Amino acid sequence: MSKGIFDGLKVADFTWAAAGPIVTKQLSDNGATVVKVESFKHPDSIRLGGPFIDDKPGINRSGFFADFHSSKLGIGVDMNHADAMTIIRPMIEWADIVAESFRPGIMKKWGLDYESLRKINPRIIMLSSSLYGADGPWSRHPGYGAQGAALAGIQHMTGWPDRLPAVPKGAYSDSVSPRYALAALMAALIHREKTGEGQHVELSQIEATTQLVSPQLLDLQITGANAQRSGNRKEGSILHGVYPCAGTEHWIALEVEDEKQWVSLKRILGDGSDLDRARAEGADILDAHVGELTVAFDAAELMQACAEAGVPAGVAYCGSDLLSDPILEARNHFWPLSHAEMGTLKYNGPAYRFDKTPSALRSAAPRLGEHTDQVLTDYLGFTSNDLTRFRESGLLL
Repeated sequence: MSKGIFDGLKVADFTWAAAGPIVTKQLSDNGATVVKVESFKHPDSIRLGGPFIDDKPGINRSGFFADFHSSKLGIGVDMNHADAMTIIRPMIEWADIVAESFRPGIMKKWGLDYESLRKINPRIIMLSSSLYGADGPWSRHPGYGAQGAALAGIQHMTGWPDRLPAVPKGAYSDSVSPRYALAALMAALIHREKTGEGQHVELSQIEATTQLVSPQLLDLQITGANAQRSGNRKEGSILHGVYPCAGTEHWIALEVEDEKQWVSLKRILGDGSDLDRARAEGADILDAHVGELTVAFDAAELMQACAEAGVPAGVAYCGSDLLSDPILEARNHFWPLSHAEMGTLKYNGPAYRFDKTPSALRSAAPRLGEHTDQVLTDYLGFTSNDLTRFRESGLLL
């Protein structure tokens, strides 16, 4: 098998929750040696969040944690121990990248701010990702992705005009900001290849998420129009929404952008004149009438008919649909990985394909401290006697 595109890259991963680990997962799944440094007295918070395998909570049983940590190694250390730098300093010397996603000030408290790191390893690249950014009046405030989405202007625009704002699924900014963080990190690596210089990459997850509302911000400045909640409506489309299909909780997303697509959809649904009348009466009437027609169709068959006619359509899949989807299966999207406590589960693979350096998910997410001995002896040069001494002092799990 060809080596991953990041083969040989060494990463000390202090990230936690989602925004940081999603970035380092892209490195580990593409060949980098990523060591998750986890304080066993305060483990990654999403280890404590479900869903848990078989609905049995446990520090090593979280599917939330598992999906962001494939192909990584994990060590358990007490980061507040007086001798923590005995282990961490050689790791900084070993690493190419240090990634962290704590509230600003935490890494400095441990003596691991960028100025301290570059004295140990001048070529080090540090990625710092936090909700509000490293400076500014709110930099030390606590918060998660739901607050990040609100502060980036997303939640004001999601939902229906006559209802309260609707929170998008999950910690929304945590899913957006890693895309920008990864691009910035790659730019820093390219810069180092050219100059030999490391540098500090600092990212605000709110500022990253604000990029998604750029069209609305431009419109506001030009026209004075402040974007409002519009439910499933899309300006400029004849039809845009999610409609019921045959069965229980089966749905299809449909969009009609022009008259040609409108004619095709009328032919498929078989109710042309009534659909034209509903369209003339307004979007609410049209949505209701389309839903009355789509409920007679199998969702997958309707999607296929729309696809053949050039009408944008997509079945609204649930999780079990995704795991059995023939298209994802044909593209080998899911990777079965064996975990000591959770068994063999399917993990999300990368959404991209390298033809010369294919990605490979090499292992399931690490149990807390699973690779401590391996990392300290194989990579950092400590002996088994050292490990015994560290454990007796409470430094290691």
